[in-house]
Amino acid sequence: MAQLSMKSGAAKLDELPTTAAVEAEMKQIHLRNTFVPKHWNNLSTKQKDKILEAFMFVEKKKSGQVKGRLVVNGKMQRGHISKDEASSPTAHSESIMLTGVIDAMEGRDVATGDIPNAFVGVVVTDEDKDYRVLIRLRGRVVDILCKIAPDVYKYKRYVTVNKKGEKTLIVQCMNALYGTMVASLLYYKKFVKSLKRNGFKMNPYDPCVANKTVDGKVLTVCFHVDDVKISHVSSKVVDDTIDWLRKEYEVIFEDGTGAMKVQRGKVHTYLGMVLDFTTKGEMRITMPKQIEDVLKTYDEALSLIEEQLPKVDKGFVWLRRELVARRR
Repeated sequence: MAQLSMKSGAAKLDELPTTAAVEAEMKQIHLRNTFVPKHWNNLSTKQKDKILEAFMFVEKKKSGQVKGRLVVNGKMQRGHISKDEASSPTAHSESIMLTGVIDAMEGRDVATGDIPNAFVGVVVTDEDKDYRVLIRLRGRVVDILCKIAPDVYKYKRYVTVNKKGEKTLIVQCMNALYGTMVASLLYYKKFVKSLKRNGFKMNPYDPCVANKTVDGKVLTVCFHVDDVKISHVSSKVVDDTIDWLRKEYEVIFEDGTGAMKVQRGKVHTYLGMVLDFTTKGEMRITMPKQIEDVLKTYDEALSLIEEQLPKVDKGFVWLRRELVARRR
């Protein structure tokens, strides 16, 4: 389902799961030492002009889990960050298809998964300190953050109330956050460094495909931001690669969140596609979710036309008949 604001989420998804999802999101951000609170009066005029607004959204996953996500409005950065600085490569569609064909033809074991909390796990180093953004948190998010960390950072001392009676808190982000223009690029740089450090070589035709020879066979990692596809003829090599990624990126919190989600077997849901390796030597690709969305939109359009038919010239009746015939 679509992302909802906290207020809408509480109404549609109930208060308890919505609050729990927001608390989990804020906790994993806080425990990574992401926020350094700031006093408004201690900021320069230039810094005040660059403060970004942060928003909390919730959504219900197919599994039924309600997930919260803090999103920064990075549009305000467009005036002082060039497109080249913010551009991050993603895997070409052709690369996903071709590596999948190779996986099928060579009978490789395939695993797909996502790197947990990819952006917030990226520490903005002193080398890139200009990208440590200032953001403004508002309302219930502030209360939740103060509840999570009443003493460690002493956020409460920095909380102010605006003219509308709304609590606000300004923090500097020491890590990358979803929504900022350079977050994906900073994550990409970190992930590539990890791959190279582990012996991978980047493909000269696609900067999001990496290969490494293990036991005389090629191990391939294809990634689209934090979604990865790993393949090798040996399932043990794939297991070892997953273990390495977990050691590198996984941070399990006391509530059990932060784990790397991995799919194994012959069928994988990856980037909106279903990759099916059930038949030996073949990879079949389907996109059932997208087809369902297209049919749903089609039915809604058809219903709208049917509602409007009495109001238009009878000469358009043929359109309805044609649409119904095609839908069947």
